Order: sequence, then C-alpha cells, then structure tokens
Amino acid sequence: MRVSLPMIGKHFLPVFAEFQALYPDIQLDLEFTDRLVDVITEGFDAVVRSGMPKDSSLSARCLGSYRMIVVGAPLYFAARGKPVQPRDLLDHSCIHFRFPQTGKLQSWVFSDDAEDPELDLPRSIICNSVEGRVCFALKRLGVIYAADFMVREALLSGELVSVLDEYTHATSVFNLLWPSGRQVPPKLRALIDFLSSRIPFLS
Repeated sequence: MRVSLPMIGKHFLPVFAEFQALYPDIQLDLEFTDRLVDVITEGFDAVVRSGMPKDSSLSARCLGSYRMIVVGAPLYFAARGKPVQPRDLLDHSCIHFRFPQTGKLQSWVFSDDAEDPELDLPRSIICNSVEGRVCFALKRLGVIYAADFMVREALLSGELVSVLDEYTHATSVFNLLWPSGRQVPPKLRALIDFLSSRIPFLS
C-alpha cells in the first residue's frame, strides 16, 4: 500500500509501525514529500496532508487538528525578555520557515484583537526545515512559530515555553485522502479506521 506523508510525517511513524505490527501481510510503501502529489496518476493509495481538501476527486477523513503557537527557550527569554504582545517580537530574533515548494515565508498569524495582527518580523534565521527551526529554538537562538505537536515534548520537558498564547488561535487539520468513486479495498479501509483512532499527537 503506497502512502504519501508530509516531511514532518516522522510523528506518524510510531503509528504506522503499530499498524504494520497489527497487519504484517500489508506491505507499506511510504513516501515523505511536501510536494502536491497527484494521488491517482502517481498510483498512491492514500496521502496524509494538512489543510482542508481541495480536490473533489478525493475522499477525506479528518485525523485531528493542531494549533500554531510561538515558542522559545526559557534562557532565551531570560536574556531578551518575554513578549507580551505580538509587536514585542520586533525586538526579538525570529526564526522563519520557508515553504520548499513556493519559496514563500510562513506567515505568523495573530488574532484580530492584537494591536498589529500583521507584522513585518525580523528574519534572524530562515530555513525550510521544521525540525531545523525547533533545533535553533532549543539552542536559544530565537523564537519560532510552529504547530503545537511539533514542540509538545519540548514544552512538557520545559526546554521550550510558549508565549503570546492569547493572540495565537490559528488552527489547521490533518486529513487522510484517497481516490473517491471506487470501492475502498480492505487494506485501505483498515488503514483509514486505524489512523482515525490512533493519532495521539493531534487534539
């Protein structure tokens, strides 16, 4: 069974390992990429993608949601001070994410009740790796805007702390997509049902 996952799909790996252990006769062929694959033409049985589905030729099952938050290391904030409103980030080292496919920088979205919901933030570091940005934040090089599940372990351990929580409300979802208009094979049905109930890192 051929499945496409996003580059941050490492969080799905334990779940797929559990699925493989439960269904050893199903051969998994996993491809990690952030490009927009053509599910049908490229022969994928299913894909996992974030955001709302836009292709009407695909069926979808929501796997869960996540929230975007601003985080940094406690020692970084001890040295630079904690921002209490979004505009305070203008005096901080902001580590940005560049989308590999478009080259555009990810926007830091703040609620409309912020004094400045859209800010031209400092670009201290730019990289196209989510894991790289988390690493830089852990090394006390600045603050990042990231999905909560990407930094959950670091938050629980206290290595990172979140700030501006009252201003960060942007959310998105992960969906499992597969070709519609045809009978769902038993192996795909097993994966759909399994993933729907076994994604522990999404709310």
